[in-house]
Amino acid sequence: MGLKISSSKIYLKPQSFLILLLFFMFAGAELCAQSFNKQTDLLLANFDLKPDEDDVMAAAALACILKHPDFNNVNYYAVAGAYGDQKHLFITAGVPGYYNLLFGAENTHWTNAHEHWDASVTRVKNKLLPVLNSGGKVFVQEAGQSNFTYDVLQAALAEGIDAALLKQQVVIVQHSRYNENNTTPSELTWLKAHTQYKKIDDGNTDDNKTPDYRTKDVKWLALAKSENNPNAVARNIWTEADKVCDAWEGEWTNKWIAAGGIDFSDCVENWFNFNLGSEANNIASFWEKFVVNQK
Repeated sequence: MGLKISSSKIYLKPQSFLILLLFFMFAGAELCAQSFNKQTDLLLANFDLKPDEDDVMAAAALACILKHPDFNNVNYYAVAGAYGDQKHLFITAGVPGYYNLLFGAENTHWTNAHEHWDASVTRVKNKLLPVLNSGGKVFVQEAGQSNFTYDVLQAALAEGIDAALLKQQVVIVQHSRYNENNTTPSELTWLKAHTQYKKIDDGNTDDNKTPDYRTKDVKWLALAKSENNPNAVARNIWTEADKVCDAWEGEWTNKWIAAGGIDFSDCVENWFNFNLGSEANNIASFWEKFVVNQK
């Protein structure tokens, strides 16, 4: 068997030790392979922008990450309106002006799938094909449902992309059971089978392995918007985020934001994709690094 137990000690034969060593080496290589490489990879940030304002603030948080010196030149593309089967209102105040502020010009750095679903699918497909064909990975931040991602990957297959590339090089990260439950079931099943689909702990709940990026405490938004905030870019982003949230009069109330707090819980996928770890494992550390002081 290669394993010998004697009293309280366990001995491994040399060949068994080598097998275990190789196993852990390959396991470690697989973990490293999932780390975002800004030289080769694409971040696809999909926001549903319904039924509440959490995506407004999650997009603000992502924009602050992308504008930090550590993340210069990250290849990204954002999508507004990447929603699924839920029946709620879309936050139209978020586009186009707010998303232009966060991500740059519409149809260049982001697209409005709410208004132009098919054209948005084509734009995103055209962004990911060269990445996949050159050996890079596409990391999908599902800050919403996965219907849009499904349509994009079907378009890529129709363009002649090898299905094996999708399985090897498309990493979909989802944190929300609500989002999974409001994705067309057959499409979600297909994505789980044909990509590297990762369901991480739910950012909408407390006491798990993802950061708790929501609070009713008003101090964080006040710090971000303060004239004393040395990070002028982040100050402008969060000032506009607050305006968009204040203008929202939908049928679904986010109780954290309504209380004057913040909710960027859909940004836990970015924490995972960028392997931020303790650098941003709570609001205080996220704010220190990305919002009030670019350390």
